[in-house]
Amino acid sequence: MTGLKLTDVSYSVDGTQLLHHINFAQDNKGINAILGPNGAGKSLLLSLIHGVIRPDMGLVTWDGVATHKNKHTRGFVFQTPIVLRRSVRANLAYPLKIIGKNSSAAIDDMLELSHLTALADQPAASLSGGEAQRMAIARALITRPTVLLLDEPCSNLDPASTKLIEAMIRTFVADSGSVYISTHDLAQAKRLADVVLFIEAGQLLEHKPAEDFFATPATPQARAYLSGDL
Repeated sequence: MTGLKLTDVSYSVDGTQLLHHINFAQDNKGINAILGPNGAGKSLLLSLIHGVIRPDMGLVTWDGVATHKNKHTRGFVFQTPIVLRRSVRANLAYPLKIIGKNSSAAIDDMLELSHLTALADQPAASLSGGEAQRMAIARALITRPTVLLLDEPCSNLDPASTKLIEAMIRTFVADSGSVYISTHDLAQAKRLADVVLFIEAGQLLEHKPAEDFFATPATPQARAYLSGDL
């Protein structure tokens, strides 16, 4: 299969099982929103999908290859952006340096995409929260991954910053990229998502087209979540 596949995936910490026997397959296309209440396991699921952590049981594969063996094909951006102690431009150059490339054109393209051209030579530590998150996304994209994973990328950001980040996501997908994004913002999920994965108490309860999920959630947990009761 081309794409992501999880087969009977479980994950535990200190003897407590946090993800339970998760099974799904998804093609490499579009925007996939991971929804669920606090503590449901959304960030853990993203980390397993990327390959940052490995399951206690089961298998995660991308294009038929175990996920920890091809992490370089995916970009991961955390909820709190990682900011290196150097300029914005140098932050974007860093992943290129790691893979032995030096492309000022690629850096300029990412600065333009993230609306940070005017701040390119500023210390990255001086950026606002929204600017830092856009820089982190641009840094993840600069090596041209096929998949981008975003953990609550717009948490605590103002509407203007959220709009710019969503534009970056749409541009990446328009260029044939695939996105997995965890979010608590249902309006954002409705704007962006092609597919929804709904997780609650470490169990994947729904995996369906976003339009179907929001119109006709199949489980009582999803209905409670959408109504604000979970």
